[in-house]
Amino acid sequence: MNSIVNINSFRAGTFRQMNDYKAFIPATINHGWKWNDTEINTLLEKASSELGSLSAFSDLIPNIDIYIAMHIKTEANKSNKIEGTKTSIEEDLMPIEDVSPEKRDDYQEVHNYIIALNYGIERIVDNDFPLCNRLICEIHRHLLQGVRGKHKTPGEFRKSQNWIGGSKPSDAVYVPPSVIDLPELLSDFEKFINNDNLNVPYLIKVAILHYQFETIHPFLDGNGRIGRLVIPLFLLSKGLLSKPCFYISDYFESHRAEYYDALNRVRTHDDLSSWIKFFLNAVIATAQAAKNKFHAVTEYVREVEDRALALGGRPDNILKVVRAFYDNPVLSVNNIVKITGIKKGTVENTINRLYDAKIIGEVTGYSRNRMYILYDYLKLYA
Repeated sequence: MNSIVNINSFRAGTFRQMNDYKAFIPATINHGWKWNDTEINTLLEKASSELGSLSAFSDLIPNIDIYIAMHIKTEANKSNKIEGTKTSIEEDLMPIEDVSPEKRDDYQEVHNYIIALNYGIERIVDNDFPLCNRLICEIHRHLLQGVRGKHKTPGEFRKSQNWIGGSKPSDAVYVPPSVIDLPELLSDFEKFINNDNLNVPYLIKVAILHYQFETIHPFLDGNGRIGRLVIPLFLLSKGLLSKPCFYISDYFESHRAEYYDALNRVRTHDDLSSWIKFFLNAVIATAQAAKNKFHAVTEYVREVEDRALALGGRPDNILKVVRAFYDNPVLSVNNIVKITGIKKGTVENTINRLYDAKIIGEVTGYSRNRMYILYDYLKLYA
């Protein structure tokens, strides 16, 4: 039988002397959890309500899967920005050959994030595969494929010590647990994910899971991105979301200092309660923002299609061209020809009319090989 740990009296772990540095060894988490903080109750009720409302709203929107695909692309941009990438969302949506050479590594990292996230969604939603250490390693392999972390054992938990900040463990900001502690900690982490005998609300559970993952830091690279991916994948796997429409990286990126401080205070002050409150506030804000975003997108789509149809011409061709931008708002004429199957001359004519009506813009400034953008649509996501 699992013990029950009080969040308010939780002891986060111990620091172990390791030669000239101290590694933090976190406490295990596969327990029941309780608390005597009424603010957590209030935030949990609000967060659960907002997440449920978003999930129900996403079921009602026509073509939601197209808008979610775009949502995932902006999530990839935000999550990678936390790790220091510099590409804009417009650049991330262009073909790689149109991105300046010094930014192509960043571009590829963002696209790997999209591939990794979509892989996780497919495994959980389509194949009914549980979120577990094996799947997390598979996702990690996709994340680091062919990018700067490709030599840091993609798809494998680390076999050497890592650290955060500084040039070596002895001057690091934080040193995660040693390699010898990983098997027990990762086993405990995986058991907690799928231990449905615990009477722990899923939002409390995923808050603790995210903290624990970032504290264990089980990979040599990519831990922050994988830790953020765990959140929507867990919510999908447990049925709190019916569609993959919830991504929290934007909130973490815009509250970066608070985010890192809240995680670190668990380790330094045993303050799990403050982390959970931060996380629940992030859930509330993220769910509200996503619902508002999807509502604004559906309203914009209705308006822009009416404006486009008013320009005259064959309605089916006009709508095909406009709708090509919904999945990727930055496209060339050749891209649109490939997507729609419409003849190039017809596409060029339609694009010119949409451009003259200021429905679309142009991003390159070139007279040839131009890239067009459905800018107001993209702004709704950015």
